[in-house]
Amino acid sequence: MPFFNLSLKKVLALEPNSFKRAKIKIVVVILLFSLIKALVVIPVAIQFAQYHQLLRALLVSLLFLALIKAILYKPSEIALISHFTLISGLAVIWSNLLIYEHGVNIVSLQVAFMTTLVSFYLVGNVEAMIYTTAAISPLIFYMLTKDSSLWKTVIATEELASPGYTIIIILNFITFIISHYLYNQAFHENLKEKEILNQQLQENVKEAKSLAESRSVFLSTMSHELRTPLNGVIGMTNLLKDTALEEQKENLNILEFSATNLLAMINDILDYNKGELNKIELESLPVNLSVLLQKICYGLQIKAIEKSLKWKLEWDEILKDKTVITDPTRLTQIIFNLAGNAIKFTNQGSVTVSAKVLSWDEDTMHVQFSIRDTGIGIGADRQEAIFDPFIQGSSDTTRKYGGTGLGLAIVKRILKRFDSKIQLESEPGKGSVFSFTLRLEIYKGKPETVNEFRIEKPALNGLKLLLVDDNHINILLLEKMLSKWEIKTESASNGEEALLKFLNDNFDGVLMDIHMPLMDGFETTLAIRSLSDESKAKIPVIAITASVSHDVYEKVNDSGMNDYLPKPFQVDQLYEKLVKIYKSQY
Repeated sequence: MPFFNLSLKKVLALEPNSFKRAKIKIVVVILLFSLIKALVVIPVAIQFAQYHQLLRALLVSLLFLALIKAILYKPSEIALISHFTLISGLAVIWSNLLIYEHGVNIVSLQVAFMTTLVSFYLVGNVEAMIYTTAAISPLIFYMLTKDSSLWKTVIATEELASPGYTIIIILNFITFIISHYLYNQAFHENLKEKEILNQQLQENVKEAKSLAESRSVFLSTMSHELRTPLNGVIGMTNLLKDTALEEQKENLNILEFSATNLLAMINDILDYNKGELNKIELESLPVNLSVLLQKICYGLQIKAIEKSLKWKLEWDEILKDKTVITDPTRLTQIIFNLAGNAIKFTNQGSVTVSAKVLSWDEDTMHVQFSIRDTGIGIGADRQEAIFDPFIQGSSDTTRKYGGTGLGLAIVKRILKRFDSKIQLESEPGKGSVFSFTLRLEIYKGKPETVNEFRIEKPALNGLKLLLVDDNHINILLLEKMLSKWEIKTESASNGEEALLKFLNDNFDGVLMDIHMPLMDGFETTLAIRSLSDESKAKIPVIAITASVSHDVYEKVNDSGMNDYLPKPFQVDQLYEKLVKIYKSQY
C-alpha cells in the first residue's frame, strides 16, 4: 500500500518478529477501516444535516490519516500509535453514550468488544486491563442507570442515518474478523519459527557436544602421547638418583623438577577439561587423614625448605585414630594445589597446612583444612576472580611466577563435587589463608594398622608380577624399579602374549597397560576373568596407563581390573598398591 512514497510491504519486510508484524498489520487495518467509515459518514452527515456526526468524521479522518502515515514512516513507534488507536475507540464509545446516542447501540458494543480484544493484542498486561475497563464500564453504568434522571439532557441525540449506520456496522464486523485472522496467523507463524529455532538449537547443542567430546578425545590422546615418554623420564630420573654421584644429582633434580612441572601442567589442562564436561568423579575409599597429610606434605616440605621457608603440618590428634571415607586422590590434588601455590607465592616466612576437627559423632566428621602463608597476598578486588580459569592475582603474576592459572579453578570444581566450597582470607603483603570444610563419613569396617608415614620401603621379596606393555621403555623402567623391592617379573608386549605366559606360569599379580596392539588391556583382563581355573581368574590386575579419558575408571571396573594407576606414576603410589597384593598373598 504505497502512501506518500511509503509502503506497508516494505515496512513488514524489515520486521523479523512475526508478532510485531501482526501488530503493525492490525493497527493499519483498524486505522484504514476507521478512515473508510469516516469517509462514509461525511456525505451521509452532510445530506441529513448531522453536523456533530460530520465534525467527528472530519476529526477522525485527519487523525487516522496522520496515524497511518506515522506507522508507515516510523513502525518502531507501534506502541505509541497503538495507544492513540485504542484511545480513539474509547472516544467513540463515550461520545456515542454522552452526545450522539444517549444510550448503547450495536456500534458502541462492537467498538467496546473490539477495543477490549485488540488491546490485549497490541499492548497487553495491565494496560490492556485499563483499556478494557474504560471501554466496558460506561456501558455497564448506563444499563444500571438508564432509567434515572442522569440521562435527561438538553443535548439532542444525533444517531447516524441509514445507509451510513448499516455500512458502519458491516465494516466493524469486517475489521473484527480481519484483526482476529491476522493475530491467529501471527500465532501460528511464531510457533513455526520457534519449531525451526528449536531444531536449530538442538542441532547446535548436538554439534557443541560433539565438539566437546572431540576436544576431550583429543586432549586424552595428547595426554597419552605426552605421559608415556614423561613416565620414562621421571622414572629413570628417580632410578639414576639412587646411584648418581653428588655432582650429578643436582642435574637430575633439575631434570625431575622440569618433567614434574610439565606433568602438572598437563594434569591441570585435563582436569579443567573434565570439570567443563562435568566428568570429575569421586572415589569412596577408607583413609587415615593424618598419614595422608604426611604423604602429601613430604614433597611440599622439601620445596619449602629449598626456599628457606618454615614448614608446619598440624592436625588434631583424633585424626590419628579415625579412618574416614573420602577420595584420597582428589583431596591430595586440592591440598597439593593450594599448598604448592602458597610456597610459590611466599618468598619469606612460613607455610602451614592444618586439619581441624570441627565436630564429629559416630557416623560423620566435619574437618576444616587450612593452608596459611605469609606470601604476597591478594587484593580484595581480585579474591573472587582468581578462582576463574586462566586468571591470576595480578597481570604480572604469570610472568613472575609461571603457571597456567587453572589450579584454583580446578580446586573450586573438585570441592563442588565434595559439596563444599573454598574460603579465602587475604591481605596484600601479609599473606593468605585458603580453607575448606569436608563432611566425611567415618569408616565402620576393620581398620588396617596405621603407622606413621615412612620414606623407606621394605622389600616385597617373593612377589612375582607379569608386566604387560607395548612400550619397551616402560617395561624396562618397571623392571628396574621393581627389582629394588626384590620383586620377580616377566614381561609381554601385547595381550595375546600376556595371556599365553599367564596360562603357562604362576603370578601374584599383573600390571596391565590398556592400549596395546592385537589385544588391549580390557580384553586381556576379561579373558583372564573368564578362565576356568579360579585361582588364576581372580588374580589382582592393576591398570597402568597414560590414558586419562573421563570414562577410564568405568571401563577399568567393567573389565574386572582391581585398580588403576595413571602414568607417570609416583613410586609411592605403585608401592602402596603392590603392598596390598603382597599382604593378600603372604
